[in-house]
Amino acid sequence: MKYWNKRSTVALTAALMGSTAAYADITAEEVWQGWTSYYADLGQTISVGSKTMQADTLVISDAVLAAVVPDGTFNLTIAEIRLRELGDGRVEVTMSEEIPFRMISKPATGEDVDLGMKITHSGLSTIVSGDTVDSTYDFSAARMAFFIDGMTVDDAEVPLKLDMILGGTNGTYRMVKDDARRVTSDLRADTLDFSMSAQDPEGKGNFVMSGDLTGLAGTSVATIPSGLDMSDMNAMLQAGMDASGTFGFSGGGYTMDFADGNETVSVVSNGEGGALNFALSKAGLEYGVSGGANQVSIKASAFPVPIDVSLASSAFKLAMPVSKGDADQPFAALLKLVDLKVSDGLWNMIDPGMQLPRDAATLIVDVTGAAKLFLDIMDPTNAQKLDSQPPGELKSLDINEVKLSAAGAELTGTGAMTFKNEGPVPQPVGAIDLQLIGGNGLIDKLVGMGFVPEDQAMGARMMMGLFAVVTGEDTLTSKIEFKEDGAILANGQRIQ
Repeated sequence: MKYWNKRSTVALTAALMGSTAAYADITAEEVWQGWTSYYADLGQTISVGSKTMQADTLVISDAVLAAVVPDGTFNLTIAEIRLRELGDGRVEVTMSEEIPFRMISKPATGEDVDLGMKITHSGLSTIVSGDTVDSTYDFSAARMAFFIDGMTVDDAEVPLKLDMILGGTNGTYRMVKDDARRVTSDLRADTLDFSMSAQDPEGKGNFVMSGDLTGLAGTSVATIPSGLDMSDMNAMLQAGMDASGTFGFSGGGYTMDFADGNETVSVVSNGEGGALNFALSKAGLEYGVSGGANQVSIKASAFPVPIDVSLASSAFKLAMPVSKGDADQPFAALLKLVDLKVSDGLWNMIDPGMQLPRDAATLIVDVTGAAKLFLDIMDPTNAQKLDSQPPGELKSLDINEVKLSAAGAELTGTGAMTFKNEGPVPQPVGAIDLQLIGGNGLIDKLVGMGFVPEDQAMGARMMMGLFAVVTGEDTLTSKIEFKEDGAILANGQRIQ
């Protein structure tokens, strides 16, 4: 029995290894058919001038990828694609170093646009492994570039140029196909150099911009249902479409110059990096950006002094539901500008006597909550319904943080509320806690500078006295309560 087990284990292991290797083989023809199938699922077509097998290489000539896009068309042409079977179950893909493509937009109303572009590369190589169901593309290129190669609007040439050049690019693209198509990707690039220039067709203005980013990296994951019209986003989402991704860079900057006659503007910006993330599915839409320390310098002929602005960090986030449902669905919003500073030259124009503290300013608004949607907001057939009914109702709101600090004063707040939706206007039930430090001192300084009249300052102080209580030196706090019966209290005193 021990002998049988040993022999069986060896045989089974060999069989599994052999079957796995055979299963993982992919041919040049299968790679090509996988492409045509993928683009067909996206509602696009591929046509070729010729397709021939030359020894171990499938050679495709004059391949054209075409698609109908909203109000127009798109086509991309590759003079030659070579798919070489490496003999180990993998396929190497190379192609022409210049790939032109064109977009034509002819909307029912508005301007007709004809945009010519091209992609170029140096040393782009892709190795395809796996099989027809689960294939992986590993690619690298010393250089990849994108150019706008000409543009007309209503048949009139527009002097516009855009160049984007990626250096040291590599990444992986994996595609799994069963009842749906699942695609994952990651991309890395050492550098991105970009430049843009434009002119007023009448010759009155010129715009030039150039810059670079370093340490680029991005990932994405997508599930694409089969057999549906890609232009019907709501149907795709309800069928299970799910897409998410992140993109970041470690640093970069740009310069921008604009001239219109005698008027000029020059901008120089440098930053420590940033990130972007997105997600879209039946569960909702999410978009966010964040950035590290950043400095911007602006010189304008119409302004008497240079303007220097810096931020320690910044962030923006928006998350919202997109599908109707009986259950409450979460939403979120965030705006953050931390340690905003401006140059003394600008401060001196506003406050030449230096009466205001020149501390860095910060603004933070961070809220979350829940809402119920009555309709699918990604469905264009629901657009007319919005004229006669709201898309949903607000169920709860949490104020996680509100902060505004500037010129020696600081306002902070938190709170939580639910909403009763029986009436024409949602009725909040809950409380908000607020604190203001340095408010009276700021009012005194603004009066002394002549920015605020004394009678208006007195009115502001009376309002603060009505809604707030003194809890320390130039410190006011307020608790605003919203009761079930509709009453509103400020520090226990009814104000409505």
